[in-house]
Amino acid sequence: MNAKNNINSLKISTIECGGISKSLLLNSLKESGILLNEFCEIIFSSELFITSTQKHTISIIEASIKDIGFTTGATLSEISERLPDYGFCECPLEVGPYLRLKCTEQKEVDSGESKNQNPPGSLVVFSKPLVSDDDFPKGFYLRKIDGLWLRGYRCSMDYVWVPEDRFIFRINQ
Repeated sequence: MNAKNNINSLKISTIECGGISKSLLLNSLKESGILLNEFCEIIFSSELFITSTQKHTISIIEASIKDIGFTTGATLSEISERLPDYGFCECPLEVGPYLRLKCTEQKEVDSGESKNQNPPGSLVVFSKPLVSDDDFPKGFYLRKIDGLWLRGYRCSMDYVWVPEDRFIFRINQ
């Protein structure tokens, strides 16, 4: 598959997660000047969002939906089913905040209005949703527009992500 050849040229990085409480992680974001939207705050306030007590390092990769073979887009379920073919899996939800703290050089993209679609220039952290309710945020994405943002997002399970949408996946180890 041609798309698999594209994966070989993508950069693999590592991210250290865990070791502090959820409230300390939230404070670190705020003290670093990271902007949060309402959906991000909803995730942080949920009892279902649990952070690791032990520090650990995971390998991650940034890839577009097209990079993993979806030339016309894909739903979260379709993306999830394809990941093992590339040696990828879902990130723990806490990767979003830690990645936002580490990734401060993100390019700023002013895309104008992007309601009901993923904003160009954003990086979605691919993670398992806490609940299946479409009204509850599914996860986090990173964006830079008038500052660094950690944003939560909502979407239905049948929402189709476009081929250019960029995700952070965990390297299966």
